Amino acid sequence: MKTFPGYFKYFIILSSVVLTCYILILGKSILSPVLAAFMVALLLRPLSAHIEKFKVPRILSSILSILAVFVCLAVLSYFFSAQVSSITTDLNSIGARFNELIDRGYDLMKNTFGIGQAEQTQYLKDSLNRFLQNSSSAFTQTIYATADFFTSFFLFLITLFFFLYYRRFFVAFLYQWFRPQDHAAVGAIIHKIELVVRSYILGVSTVISIVAVLNSLGLVLLGIQHAVFFGVLAAVLIIIPYIGILIGSMLPILFALITKDSLWYPVGVAILLWGIQFLEGNFITPNIVGGKVSINPFAAIIALFFSGMIWGILGMILSIPMLAIIKIICDAVEPVRPFGFLLGTPPDQAALSSRQIKLQNILKKRKNLKV
Repeated sequence: MKTFPGYFKYFIILSSVVLTCYILILGKSILSPVLAAFMVALLLRPLSAHIEKFKVPRILSSILSILAVFVCLAVLSYFFSAQVSSITTDLNSIGARFNELIDRGYDLMKNTFGIGQAEQTQYLKDSLNRFLQNSSSAFTQTIYATADFFTSFFLFLITLFFFLYYRRFFVAFLYQWFRPQDHAAVGAIIHKIELVVRSYILGVSTVISIVAVLNSLGLVLLGIQHAVFFGVLAAVLIIIPYIGILIGSMLPILFALITKDSLWYPVGVAILLWGIQFLEGNFITPNIVGGKVSINPFAAIIALFFSGMIWGILGMILSIPMLAIIKIICDAVEPVRPFGFLLGTPPDQAALSSRQIKLQNILKKRKNLKV
């Protein structure tokens, strides 16, 4: 059998990676909503199957399952819109407090760096003029982004419906690629992928609920206005792994800085939210989600930034479940099983050492047999 040199294999692997990334970037507008629909379809599949037990046609069960998602999104949207409208009623007091902070900033810049208020005002005016000059392009980009969002959302709904409606057809198509004797293994992989994705989504939803309650209670005890809104918002941003809760904590910190007279309030908000983040990352999420998705943090961080570079925020949200799917496939396929081991959580040193000893003993036996 002909073997290829090492540099040729390296070239093939590198070319495959580059081509895959190029296809992912080029097809972002199509592939990202399709992948998101696939994840949600795995979550809704049991609900659709349960509805069908009552002699409901599959087309109707698929529509009802999608409507359940719409209801959840509508409730969440109503909550945030109601909270934002209540915040707008306080704009006058917030604006006065903001102007006071601006004046303090003027005094600080003048006393520290010797820059007069007139110079600072002129700099702000120049910055505003530059922003207004570029506002036309920003407005155009906003229009394009809005159109892309609604197009992607429509594609997401259509794809979600057909994933639910044709789910058995797609599974049968997948079986066509394998020999009949491998169908049991393929079915086990499909079931494991569905279980992992569903468990991850439900686990993240549970974590968001727990963190939202902790955030809201803590902000209420600190006397921060609109505590429930900021607490829930910071919790929802957990869907962006690792950095979402940091982004969500900035808004209540700034709000406390603007609305409160003492600096201890924003400091207290920062300590509270970052403390909850510590609990979430080290105790809550590992106990609820960690057992379902056994991905090591280093691989998760690399996947997070890599997917963010390719697909933006949506890629960051989908990075962890996609990495879990890749790990399941790697664990099941012999040639790429080492990559599955690399993506998983490292075993303890004792287990790793015993495995190395067993491997060394096997190699010694093989060497003695050859002699």
